[in-house]
Amino acid sequence: MKMAKTLVMPVLVVAAVGSGIGTAAAQPGLPPLPAMPQPPALPQLPAPPQIPTADEVSGMIADRSWPDNPAKREAFQTMANEVNIGWANGGQQKMMIGSLVGAAIGCVSIFPNFMAGCMIGNVVGAGVGAAMGIDEGNPNARPAVEKFFATP
Repeated sequence: MKMAKTLVMPVLVVAAVGSGIGTAAAQPGLPPLPAMPQPPALPQLPAPPQIPTADEVSGMIADRSWPDNPAKREAFQTMANEVNIGWANGGQQKMMIGSLVGAAIGCVSIFPNFMAGCMIGNVVGAGVGAAMGIDEGNPNARPAVEKFFATP
């Protein structure tokens, strides 16, 4: 009995392997795929709109804000150009640094309501950092802003 139990499994395995042995025959090749239809032609896209420069934008704002005051328009355009130069020369980097420092200080200093402190500190730090960065990036920016505010 024990011998019968021992031989049953190997005999079944040999029978399964033996029945699987045979000449492998491949199926006939598949027919070729039908030709893909051509997609319809795309319509010609219009040219992208012309993007105005910073000088053109500041001119449009000045013309609409102070139509009867050429001195104020001139002061605004000068201020906008000087601030733009300062922003490009370091204002953005200082704004990001000020934002992070302000958020960190706000989160630590107003601990019971730390989320409000983080948000207020972030905004205040970004504003102070941007002002400092623009002033350091272009020393002519501060006099241009003062002249704009002093112009009647």
